[in-house]
Amino acid sequence: MRDCVRVGRREIMAAAVPLVLIMVGFTDSGRAQQISDQARAVGVQWLLSNCEVGEGNRLLSQLSRFSAELEPFFLTALQQGPDEKQLSDLQRGSEARYSQRQEVLQRNQRLPLSDEDRKRAQAVTREQYLAQEKEDFVLRYKSQAVAGLGIVGGTKAKAVLELLSKDEKSPLRGSAQAALKRMASAKKNPGS
Repeated sequence: MRDCVRVGRREIMAAAVPLVLIMVGFTDSGRAQQISDQARAVGVQWLLSNCEVGEGNRLLSQLSRFSAELEPFFLTALQQGPDEKQLSDLQRGSEARYSQRQEVLQRNQRLPLSDEDRKRAQAVTREQYLAQEKEDFVLRYKSQAVAGLGIVGGTKAKAVLELLSKDEKSPLRGSAQAALKRMASAKKNPGS
């Protein structure tokens, strides 16, 4: 069973307008509802998880335990993406990785790269690297929100996921389809 769904790289903005229109009615109710510190911690842990072996399974029971609180939390995460602190942390980490990467590429040690691949990697500017890291992180974060909705979601989540699953331009389409399948499977097999 795989809770995290990989998505292809496409522009997130293609889905932004229809998703924002869908979500407008849901975010107010999500903000009005209080979320416990425990539920928030589980939700954030899920959003930042990397789908490592066992990590998703360990969180499943905790997600189900807080499903009423986490549905609006994940809907908001899907709409808004990571917060400023998370993006700032990502920026610092990405800058450090870029510097390390450039040092390794500049050394004349043997790497499992062709000369062409090495030159291509060296040609990536700091700005390009940071922008790609941010885009990948935001997409992964939103994909995790979608997967979380497939686990904890009710009628609001299902409505958003159905629209997202039909949006051919959305990079989250496959994630939404998998989340809907998970929801349908959970209805058929409530104990699984």
